[in-house]
Amino acid sequence: MIRALIDHLWQSTLFGVAIWSITLALRSNAAAVRHWFWLLASLKFLVPFSALYLAGAAAGLFTPVETETGLFGAAVQAAAPMISPSLTLAPSKDPSLLLPALFAAWALVALGLGMRWLRNWYAADRISRAARPAPGALPDARVTDADVEPAVARVLNPVVLLPSALLGRLSQSQLDAVMAHERAHIARHDNLKAHLHSLVEALFWFHPLVWFIGRQLMEERERACDEAVLDRGHDPGEYAAGILAVCRHCATAHQRHTVAAIAGDLTTRIRHILASQPPVALGFTKAFLLSAWTLAVGAIPFAAGAMDDALHRHQLLTDNTRALWEADIDVQLLHGGDGGEEARIYATGNEVTIRNTTLRQLVAIAYGVHPWQVEGSGDWLDASRYDIHAHVPVAVSEPENLHPYALRGMVNKLLSSRFDLELYLNKECQTACGQVLPVGSDRAR
Repeated sequence: MIRALIDHLWQSTLFGVAIWSITLALRSNAAAVRHWFWLLASLKFLVPFSALYLAGAAAGLFTPVETETGLFGAAVQAAAPMISPSLTLAPSKDPSLLLPALFAAWALVALGLGMRWLRNWYAADRISRAARPAPGALPDARVTDADVEPAVARVLNPVVLLPSALLGRLSQSQLDAVMAHERAHIARHDNLKAHLHSLVEALFWFHPLVWFIGRQLMEERERACDEAVLDRGHDPGEYAAGILAVCRHCATAHQRHTVAAIAGDLTTRIRHILASQPPVALGFTKAFLLSAWTLAVGAIPFAAGAMDDALHRHQLLTDNTRALWEADIDVQLLHGGDGGEEARIYATGNEVTIRNTTLRQLVAIAYGVHPWQVEGSGDWLDASRYDIHAHVPVAVSEPENLHPYALRGMVNKLLSSRFDLELYLNKECQTACGQVLPVGSDRAR
């Protein structure tokens, strides 16, 4: 558990540093793009690479008997450093006391942050419910007598809260620009994103990078909305004057867990607004590389898990095939067996039993085909039913996951030694190939 947590933390840290370097390369591009990358860095703390790895293992890859294991081994080995690096933990002198103490400290702070988060969320929701529609404004605007700044409240059905005492202090153009800023937050679903990062902060409060990411999210979020306001044609001077009027009126009324007009570094924001320089377009090359990198971050551990699982299943299939090849086989002819019942396979450590099977069903199970695809003349393929008991000298690995393909060699050997039959696949006789039969004898193909 501790090892898995440490792996997750260093992977998330490395991922965050990579995101930081990417955002530095995107300084001249739109703030909305950088905000999305910082949000990825935040959400990475909630989604460990090990979860993607296990999802890939659960999905798996189909691996036939003939698959070359070296290819899968090399691929998994190449991906292993980012998934599970070598790390040695120094043993604690008194782990029985240290670990509970650390967990208690983490839980206490996390609980406090969670309670503050819920309290502020409830306060913002209470104010929005008590607010009244703004006269002459769109339905998403509400006027409140509370001492707040213009802000967006609620995740579902969000509304813009406007303090009544501020309305008379802004000109119409300033008010329109401030409202455009808040509506940009609604369009970008910034309240939801802010709450997601608040969850990350509550769970990983001890990690400095989490708080740095939170600061960057706020700065890029506000700048993205400023860019949206200017892109809609609002006058930069009027917009900057409106922000300063809001700041003078309610600098002490900032509400947490709402996205508000005076959040972020106001000096930097005002400078960018007055400069009024549109961001540089991302361009095809940057967009393609960033999209490919983002997909690779999730795809590599998923694919590594799938390939590792395929390698494991291939090795399991090889081991069980070898074990069943050495098995002592006992065939029991059933008298009056149920002709309508399908054959069933039961496996324990040292015994594999195939019950109520015909020879046609036996071959179909071992080769993964339908019984009608097994060709052969005569009634001997279907007329009789058998119980087949294989006693394995070396225990079968993971008998609950025994793949029917592991029966191939045993079936070929059984057909050859007990029934004097040859089994052909793609016109090649399978090992063991069987005895030389007289002309006109029946063969299974």
